[in-house]
Amino acid sequence: MATNPDIPTRSTAAATQRLAAFWRWWTQELAQLVPEAISPQGRLARLPLLTFEGDVLLLLGLPPAESASVDLAALDLVEARAAVRALLERAGETRGRARLALGRDEILVRRVTLPLATEENLAQVLGFEMDRLTPFNSEDVYHDQRILSRDPGAGTLLALLAIARRDVMDAQVERLRALGVSVQGVSILEEPAHPGAPLDLLPAQHRGEGESRTERMVRRALVAASAVLLVAVLFVPIWQKRETAISLNPVVAKARQDAEATDAVARELERQVGEYNFLLAKKYGAYPALAYVEEVTRMLPDHTWVQELQIKNTGKTRELQIQGETNSSAKLLETLAQSRLLQDVNSRGTVTRGSVPGSERFMLTATTAPRAQPESVALAEAPVPVAPAPAAAKPAPAAPVPATVTPAPSATKKP
Repeated sequence: MATNPDIPTRSTAAATQRLAAFWRWWTQELAQLVPEAISPQGRLARLPLLTFEGDVLLLLGLPPAESASVDLAALDLVEARAAVRALLERAGETRGRARLALGRDEILVRRVTLPLATEENLAQVLGFEMDRLTPFNSEDVYHDQRILSRDPGAGTLLALLAIARRDVMDAQVERLRALGVSVQGVSILEEPAHPGAPLDLLPAQHRGEGESRTERMVRRALVAASAVLLVAVLFVPIWQKRETAISLNPVVAKARQDAEATDAVARELERQVGEYNFLLAKKYGAYPALAYVEEVTRMLPDHTWVQELQIKNTGKTRELQIQGETNSSAKLLETLAQSRLLQDVNSRGTVTRGSVPGSERFMLTATTAPRAQPESVALAEAPVPVAPAPAAAKPAPAAPVPATVTPAPSATKKP
């Protein structure tokens, strides 16, 4: 069976595009979280914006009421440098850094549609296609681009391309540098709205002095601190949980030993209770034989004579066999079925004529109903048997008192 070799390639390309789209979205979200004070785009956007109108240098962004221009034609080079430095200091820039703004008549801006696969190397692709897209060659211009939209269904993207002639832009950049300005970028006046950072036509290698040594050290320190904090956020909770688990190990081991000891005591108590209740369960598991004799005697009608009554043990239950004579064995069967001590009352064998006219000889079998167990009583609530009081000791016989003989009074004769 033939297979299409393009299917794996297409699926891989689609997965790569989805991964690239996710990475772009993720980096954009992270870029929004970076404070403007430490982001490169924010630092560049805070620099003053300068533009030339003939021999007049304008500082953009100041209120209209304030003077924001320097007439270079009326000043020599030293005075012009001082005036430009003062102009930048009014804008809050003390290191002479600024951006150059070119007018729309000095820059060509257009929208181009390219395949979506060119996004990874968009700058190089536009450089190769410069002579087709514009009337200039790539060696004669500076260019920058931003992606406006993507169409995954059609597999295309829409980009904003801005180009400026090298000779025009280099002349203005060199003019600013001669005035002591460190040019950090070249922007567009009235730049079209688009997502992402502003367009910057000045290559990175052509920019003037950027950050100072102190700023670079601070930036690197902030990056290092962010990395340390990230590591701390990731690993400190794990380390704390590990220490907590280690500290709880003795407690857990002690609790496990106590639980095992408790289980052993409970099992031993259950065993002893089972042994203690064994005879009681046997005793209360079934009624005594005399109770069945009394029940049968009570329920049999007066015209019924029992010749034989057997009580047999069959496993966990007992079976009663009753033989005798009665006037109606069917009515006798219904009568015994109402007993609370008997169940499954059935007739066994064939009913025959009895020895008495009008009587029938019967043989019935029944099983004993289970006896309701007495309610269990907690050992603490069980009544304590009171031992009988010991019999009172008989009093010891009194010691015999020796009899004393009182002499009789002697008789006296009367004179």
